[in-house]
Amino acid sequence: SVSDVKGEKLMAAPSVNFSNSITGRLPGVVVVTRSGEPGSDGSTIRIRGSNTLGDNSPLVVVDGIANRGLERLNASDIESVTVLKDASAAIYGARAANGVILITTKRGKKGEPVVDITYNEGFSMPTVIPESVDAATYLEMLNEISVYAGQTPKYSDEEIQNYREGTDPWKYPNTDWYGETFQNAAAQRSANVSISGGQDKLTYFISAGTQFQDGIYKKSATNYKQSNFRINLDGNLSQHVKYGVDVAAREQNRNYPTRSAHDVFTMLRRGKPNMHAYWPNGKNGPDIEYGNNPVVVTTNQTGYDRNKTVNLETKANLEIKLPWIKGLSVSGNASLDWQFDNDKRWEVPWYLYSWDGVTYDANNVPVLVEGKKGFTSPELEQEMEDAKRITLNGLLNYQTTISENHNLKLLLGVEKITGESMEFSAFRKYFVSDAIDELFAGGDAEKTNSGSSSSEARMNYFGRFNYDFQAK
Repeated sequence: SVSDVKGEKLMAAPSVNFSNSITGRLPGVVVVTRSGEPGSDGSTIRIRGSNTLGDNSPLVVVDGIANRGLERLNASDIESVTVLKDASAAIYGARAANGVILITTKRGKKGEPVVDITYNEGFSMPTVIPESVDAATYLEMLNEISVYAGQTPKYSDEEIQNYREGTDPWKYPNTDWYGETFQNAAAQRSANVSISGGQDKLTYFISAGTQFQDGIYKKSATNYKQSNFRINLDGNLSQHVKYGVDVAAREQNRNYPTRSAHDVFTMLRRGKPNMHAYWPNGKNGPDIEYGNNPVVVTTNQTGYDRNKTVNLETKANLEIKLPWIKGLSVSGNASLDWQFDNDKRWEVPWYLYSWDGVTYDANNVPVLVEGKKGFTSPELEQEMEDAKRITLNGLLNYQTTISENHNLKLLLGVEKITGESMEFSAFRKYFVSDAIDELFAGGDAEKTNSGSSSSEARMNYFGRFNYDFQAK
């Protein structure tokens, strides 16, 4: 079974993450997005459910090269997406047990240069924001619990009324923690420019684009930025020799606070409406527990967690039609994929403020006490990974018409894939200051480092035979 969709339809619902664009577009393909966090919003894709005991992800093939990711492809570069299911995917062997997704990027066409410029500005909004009770209702519920337990209510009717009226925000706050932490909408935008055209000997498609996605937090430290470039060239060396050269480059920048989204939502669920997120003078409020205040830890006050990923994907192909045997051709592809990851996590102490409720200064302003939270001194962890994969394949194609209604097609191929990766990490603490976020500025005590490497190899042999008989 084969199903496909054209790139124009996918562009109708623009998404920063391309895996989200195919939702509902292909029969038999189930797409589930479990996170909307910028840079981590990839979808889980299943073709006709789960079919194996291990990883159930389909094999992704981009322009004939397997195991290239689809999440960060530029949707403006996509010509079509085809899904192979069941027997149609058999030629890819065991890797096709969960189906195959074939992605074809755009190629140039003969003619005058065509320039295409697209810009999209949008907003992402939470589907549901939990509603919480106000401070007065919350305290009434606490009093009810005390009565049911045979205890004296902790809060008087006068105190509860003061919380309800909110005339003294220093003593009687009414905090909506979700409202204080989240903004109503987060901006996202994408821009792309492409030029295509060509003549008899050479056609070209060249594109460049950028994407940005902001986090839903107020004063957010979370965002995702991407820049991408692609050039696809196709040419004829002679009547019997064709060639192609593809180069695609992409830089991804993910920025996060030092606490995860899971931690932030845990803090929000434990936030009490009779506590301050911020004090009336704008200073940070106290912690809910363990130094946690979601309006603070979602910003860069606690440091940052930054990830930069650079991808380079190249391919060269050559096709030769052998003139002495009609219908016989040989072709080959060579590709080099390179990925470099740099993750830097810089954690610094942050400061929250508390008030005992009774101490005022000479101007009758509450005296706030500064409290240092988190680490006693900055800490830095840095990880790097360098990974390369080389794919080489050769194909022999033969097709002929035996008679008026007998057609024969034969394909034989061999493919070799080799890859290697190297990882390195280092950690230091006891920084004297947070002014320099580099490893050399950290202390020597308790510093660590680690490294590893790996390699992979695969050799594939495959073939296909088609016999077409059309009875008269």
